[in-house]
Amino acid sequence: MAELVKDLVCDMDVDPESAAAKSEYQGVAYYFCAEGCKQSFDANPQQYLGGGGTAEAAPAGAAPKRWWEFWKS
Repeated sequence: MAELVKDLVCDMDVDPESAAAKSEYQGVAYYFCAEGCKQSFDANPQQYLGGGGTAEAAPAGAAPKRWWEFWKS
């Protein structure tokens, strides 16, 4: 099992390798426990990212960062 990450919509711990859904936003991968959480995130990502923060886009051809890697940088 991989390191668990938080579903930003419902705050549930999710294993990225078996997550029910995934979105990429501004070069960062986000994982969700269910398709409904993904749809809520996709409709308004900034609501779940704290409103003011923006993620840096990944360089062309680079693998997207996972959300926990973004927040560490």
